[in-house]
Amino acid sequence: MLLGRLAGSEAEDRLDRLAAHPALGGPEHAFFQARLAQLHGDIESARTLARTCLERLPGHDGFADFAIMVGAELPASTQEKLAERARLEAAEIR
Repeated sequence: MLLGRLAGSEAEDRLDRLAAHPALGGPEHAFFQARLAQLHGDIESARTLARTCLERLPGHDGFADFAIMVGAELPASTQEKLAERARLEAAEIR
């Protein structure tokens, strides 16, 4: 939500400060940094951070969607989860 509200606004500088804040951590923080890197046009960093997120939470749909969108290499565990999800969806369609 913060990215959507602050990106392109007069308060956009706060996004960089938030992304570097030492009190934040975990895969959600890395995802925030990845989205911010994408907004800044640093796609390579966005890809690297997206992969880091998926290594920690391989089944997270939002992380996987973002990683695919920026062309990140997906960890094997995420590839397996996406393949299984596709098989289940195909079985439901039949």
